[in-house]
Amino acid sequence: MVKELETGFKNFRATYFEKKSKVLQQLAEEGQSPKTMVICCSDSRVEPSILFGTGPGDLFIVRNVANIVPPFASKNSISTGAALEYAVKNLMVKDIIVLGHAHCGGVAALCKKIKNKKADMTEHSTDFIGSWVDIAKPALSEIDFDDKKENIEANAERAVVVYSYTNLLTYPWIYDAINKKALKIHAWWLDFKSVTLWKKAEGSDSFMPIEF
Repeated sequence: MVKELETGFKNFRATYFEKKSKVLQQLAEEGQSPKTMVICCSDSRVEPSILFGTGPGDLFIVRNVANIVPPFASKNSISTGAALEYAVKNLMVKDIIVLGHAHCGGVAALCKKIKNKKADMTEHSTDFIGSWVDIAKPALSEIDFDDKKENIEANAERAVVVYSYTNLLTYPWIYDAINKKALKIHAWWLDFKSVTLWKKAEGSDSFMPIEF
């Protein structure tokens, strides 16, 4: 696979770079100025630039397992918090999108952990994953784990998106920018099987498909 990546870069230089050389050179010389930040999962099936048809310099992207935004005061907020701070204070982005997705392994791991909390988890212990997804545990407090598997997955994934969206408001400079109408935040959920994008309804935690 590494050889394929090297070949891919060679092709990038010969084709894409030749077509976009002016833009890429400008980004190198003048720096970036994206107006949108996307917080999404590390999942290889979710690629914002491809999904939204954007190019270099258009999106400031943070990726982590299960697209989690820890609360401002959390000891786990340093990495994501640093990116948020740079995006809001330095880049002055106009929009922040929390993008969750269907069949998320990180959310599935958290659901399994909650459902089997009395089981012996020694065999499945992890160094980091368990502690990381635990951050979003409060998001699943109202999930019906006796529901159908597909309903549990979708409801839990959306709940984590809402949790991250809500946690954005705990960062004082994000809250301040929103109040000044300099920033908007959004919560989206992607079902890549049906190729449907859902958004959190205004004033509600429910989701509705985005119509095109």
